[in-house]
Amino acid sequence: MQTFDVIIIGGGWAGLTLARQLKLEQPALKIQVLEARQGFASKVGEATVEMTGHYFLKRLGLVNYLYRRHLPKNGLRFFFDSPQHDRPLEQLSEHGTTAIPPHPAFQLDRARLEEDLMQMNREQGIEVLQGAKVVGWTVAEGQQKHQLSYQYQQQEYTHQAKWVVDCSGRHRVARKHQKLHKLDNVPQNFAAWGRFKDIQDIDSLGSAQWRQKAFGRFLSTLHFTGDGYWVWFIPLSGGYTSVGIVGEQAKFERWPKKQDEFLHFLNQHSAIKELLHGAELIDFEAWGQLAYRADEFLFRDRWATSGFAAMFLDPLFSGGGDVIALLNDAISQQIVMDFNEPDDDIANQRLAQQVPQYNQMAKEFYQGLYAHIATIYPVLDSAELANAIAAYNTSAYFVEIAWDYMADHYRDLEYWQRKSYLRRGYMALELMLQRQILSARHTMLQQDRYFDRNHEGFFESGADHYKYFVYLMGQSGRDGWRIDLRVKLFTEVFLRITQAKLDLPNLAHRRVVQQCFTLVDILKAPLFDEQDLPQLLCRLGEKISQWVSEQSDNEFQVTVERHSFHSNQVVVTSDTDVTQQQLDKAQHLANQLWQQTDEFIAMPSMVPVFLAFAREQPDAIMDSVVDQRLLFDPAHHHTHEQADTATDDVEVAL
Repeated sequence: MQTFDVIIIGGGWAGLTLARQLKLEQPALKIQVLEARQGFASKVGEATVEMTGHYFLKRLGLVNYLYRRHLPKNGLRFFFDSPQHDRPLEQLSEHGTTAIPPHPAFQLDRARLEEDLMQMNREQGIEVLQGAKVVGWTVAEGQQKHQLSYQYQQQEYTHQAKWVVDCSGRHRVARKHQKLHKLDNVPQNFAAWGRFKDIQDIDSLGSAQWRQKAFGRFLSTLHFTGDGYWVWFIPLSGGYTSVGIVGEQAKFERWPKKQDEFLHFLNQHSAIKELLHGAELIDFEAWGQLAYRADEFLFRDRWATSGFAAMFLDPLFSGGGDVIALLNDAISQQIVMDFNEPDDDIANQRLAQQVPQYNQMAKEFYQGLYAHIATIYPVLDSAELANAIAAYNTSAYFVEIAWDYMADHYRDLEYWQRKSYLRRGYMALELMLQRQILSARHTMLQQDRYFDRNHEGFFESGADHYKYFVYLMGQSGRDGWRIDLRVKLFTEVFLRITQAKLDLPNLAHRRVVQQCFTLVDILKAPLFDEQDLPQLLCRLGEKISQWVSEQSDNEFQVTVERHSFHSNQVVVTSDTDVTQQQLDKAQHLANQLWQQTDEFIAMPSMVPVFLAFAREQPDAIMDSVVDQRLLFDPAHHHTHEQADTATDDVEVAL
């Protein structure tokens, strides 16, 4: 019976990267990887984002390899269509980057990646077996060795190891001896996808004017959105393109689970049909339920799970690789520390202390990603709402999740625990924002405004949000500044959603609104509606009156009315004896002040307000039901009493 320090079940992305990471961090480790398949198959999960990019480049040292063998990713790109999906590509409203972002992310050819990683692992001295099917696993306690049996080349072998890590994907070998996974409080979404060859080049379609708006659209993960679903296009380095549908089961009487249904569904969209003209489907696969969660992935008995074997959420924001990076870091850290510790008692004590902390970290990480997903899914088909949310989610991800990873904060348990109140505060804001989004959707559908911006063919990018900090990501010692940015980003998106909900053009970017409608006001009216507007208009008038009077020799009163948002004009009067010339001058100044805009960075700092709010949030908020559609009916939110009751359902302390 051979003995290994670590046996990894599964030679896919998660298992092979973990093996490489372990060997890089402790070359003396004796590692075996058991992969059931003989060859290398294409798999879903080709797109990555910046946290995963950092993991591949910094932890695994794969910079040269990734740029030579795979494609750089040009961010997320959303296209918004008419409800009938009959508009040509060039007429779709669009949210996306204008050029490749500064922090690397990649579009991965999974079969190529895993074949190459397997060869790299062998070159590192890791034993990798293909066609090795695990048939038995006896979990040991304490310092005892686990025993693992597998079939390989028509023989059965039994080996032992101090650590076993299940990276067996959706087969989830570990569930045979312990139930880990749950289907509650997860998205109830399906997926169907395939690889195509000879897809049309999106950067060659459309007019010259349309093509000039963005560089390298084909390198983006393209999202064509609909009611409760989206269609992805992901380019692969081998020349194929991955195309898939993810949809909410509740929105489909019958979802496209068969190949002919899949193709029929895609061809019902004019823009997608343009891209698929002349293309050939190479393979097809479908899953009825994508998401599942687990409370634990790391265990004191020295075993763990990673990748699909641990948990999965949703591919909307390409976050699957981020979860792998987080889990692999924790597993690698524990295994290496355990290997390097000669005192068994100290090693066991450390595991007893740190394993629950890392499990809680993973649980909260999953919830945080889910909160971002849940804000946008209900309004994926509305350009006006989804565009604002996509820009916000990207910026919040950069300033919080990706930044913390690049700064190694997830491997610093003391730092992570010290900042727990911030995560509670951010979760409370996300749940609050989601309710306002649901309310906006209800109002805009009632007033037949929900799709208004879908047909404008606009192009917007979130770069104006993250340009202030994207080159600083990963720096330590900027926590206070990051909190300030995060709160301002939330305030700005709340204002943009409210702007759309109440049809108040440019509400979010008017300087006077930013000065008068802060986090304090949002916390007082988290479902800001028509009934709250008169008080805001009064405050806006008072503020402009103050500014005008400060620049005049006379006192003037400025009135802001609802139609001022559409006309860009306010009303100026005076109780004192002023000439018409003086009144005209004051009117001109007041209109200038009313029309003056500013970026989110110039908003008043609300850090003390947020910190007080965050510290009031209970620990239980991190276990909240994330999809607020299950708790909140937007048709019945018209009083603050009802709003407060709805808020209490998710234990947000106001």
